[in-house]
Amino acid sequence: MTTILDTTALRLFQFAFVAVALFIPFSIAGTNIALGFVALAWVLSAVARRTGANDTLPRIARVRNDPIFIAAILLAASAIPSVLMSENTSRAWSDWQSYVELIIYFGVAINIAARGMRETTFWVLLASATLSCLVAFIQRAGGIDIGFLKIGAEHRVSSTMFTMTFAGILYQLVVFNLAVASDRGFPGKWRLLIAAAAVIQFVAVVLTMTRGAWIALVAGIFALFLIVRNRLTAIAAAAMLVGLLLFSFAIPSDQSRSMSITGLLRNTADYAVGTRLALWDAAWEMFKSNPLLGVGMGDFSIEAEKILAERAASGDGVRTTTTVDAHNLVLQIMATRGLVGLIPFLFFWYALFRSLASLLRKLERGTLDRLYVQGALAATFAILVGSLTEQAIDDSEVFMAFMFIVGLARSVVYAPRQQPL
Repeated sequence: MTTILDTTALRLFQFAFVAVALFIPFSIAGTNIALGFVALAWVLSAVARRTGANDTLPRIARVRNDPIFIAAILLAASAIPSVLMSENTSRAWSDWQSYVELIIYFGVAINIAARGMRETTFWVLLASATLSCLVAFIQRAGGIDIGFLKIGAEHRVSSTMFTMTFAGILYQLVVFNLAVASDRGFPGKWRLLIAAAAVIQFVAVVLTMTRGAWIALVAGIFALFLIVRNRLTAIAAAAMLVGLLLFSFAIPSDQSRSMSITGLLRNTADYAVGTRLALWDAAWEMFKSNPLLGVGMGDFSIEAEKILAERAASGDGVRTTTTVDAHNLVLQIMATRGLVGLIPFLFFWYALFRSLASLLRKLERGTLDRLYVQGALAATFAILVGSLTEQAIDDSEVFMAFMFIVGLARSVVYAPRQQPL
């Protein structure tokens, strides 16, 4: 009986890990269902261990002392006071749920190597993201309607997600995949395939027409070059930068937004930039008036509308297209959670960088383990830069993908081996 439970749990783990990787570029609903299968597999595994002597499954990675896991828990716990003080409690609890999901996705990904599924999961995620990009290309080409297959036309491509969510996931994957293709972790033909997938994903990021994602991508590629320092990464970084410049010159404006870098430097801010500047200023005002606990995790929109209305009444107002959040992760936390939220937030990033950098120093150059860690470090730089123009942590799909990448890299610590890292 125990052997049957062990085998069932193992197969369920393998199915669930593949399903999570499959759905990350497509659907949060699909990934949540996959997490349900992970939970069921853990229960079956625990029951098997308690009811028999057989031990055909490797133990679940003991992540309780993992610095990133601890930092993520502290980050979620520190948000509770600002949740409880919020006027808009439904928004507050929804945002807090995003912090809990960071812990879950990291905990899932960190177990992948212990189950012997890391490379399989990597390839599924690569294929799924590339397929999602092909859907985006069909959207850009005018859509398709053939029988049950219906894909609508989109000017700013988004696949099956919101445009900025799609772009936020893709720029991380481009950086991560280029890191894996940058050295000899995989044989040459597979590295070429990974690089080709990264190029497809890069083109899709460009076609989202999301400037913040472009900047984040450039930052991530530059960080990867500083980490890896090889010719392939330098060529990739230069090619992507040239591609973005050429595209921005070919399409200097889009939907009343300046897409040209030189245009942004020369001209007055467009409506999207103007909105961000106004919201950043409002967020700073909220922090100054409530420095300890902020205004409440769910109340940014309420307070922003009050501030903007007061300024409009005094003739100093700026027309904004949204007040849903600060469009800057650091300012959002300062405004809604104050110093009580900001300090654990900074500690989270410190713990993440420190743990990945420490792991990088221990791993041999050219190994697949090291390539994953290099990719996770560069993706961390990318998402931090991307978070300067978007409130990415509450756009949970973006940070779920990020924590999954980090967990995939950290999973080497918990993989079966003779010598611990």
